[in-house]
Amino acid sequence: MRDSLNQNFFKSSNDSRKSSSDDLALWRSIKNGNDLAFSSLYNRYAQQLFNYGMHLCHNRELCKDSIQELFTYLWNRKESLSEIDSVKYYLLKSFRNLLIKSIEKDRKFFVDLDDKHEQFQPETFVEEEIILKEINFLKREKMNFALSNIPKRQREIIVLRYFNEMNYQEISSLMGISVPSAHNLLSKSLQSMLAIIGKSK
Repeated sequence: MRDSLNQNFFKSSNDSRKSSSDDLALWRSIKNGNDLAFSSLYNRYAQQLFNYGMHLCHNRELCKDSIQELFTYLWNRKESLSEIDSVKYYLLKSFRNLLIKSIEKDRKFFVDLDDKHEQFQPETFVEEEIILKEINFLKREKMNFALSNIPKRQREIIVLRYFNEMNYQEISSLMGISVPSAHNLLSKSLQSMLAIIGKSK
């Protein structure tokens, strides 16, 4: 999990587009039974999925088992895989579903928050940018500490938005909340980080 906390919040959009294009090429090769492409996709995303999973629960074996289950499913069903727009989104969504299904057997690992009552505020868009700029000026150690100490739900949306570069539509689908609620939750998450950092000064 520490590896994921040491990444930069911002990444090059050019790098993201190239990565997405490479992913789709691997996906098509896997559909044709290319085991090298399958290994490449696994190596590209296994650690990223593990880091994400560790933000949802602290059970390393459960995360590893869910990753194994996901990729076993992909290989066994390779010939019937459908065309998709984003391999990263597909993997994160599928992995999250598998992991949460396992987590629900033991609720102590995951606490779901009620997002139905989140009220979206129009100024949220501006707030996010202001707070994020403020956070990025601070020392990385404090940022890592703050991210480790906010609630799991808040940490998840930070990781999805800035570490996995998901857009709000993808985040809302992944987390099962509306797009306005995703904006609102992200704003609250950034504020929570800033409050923790402020207390540690």
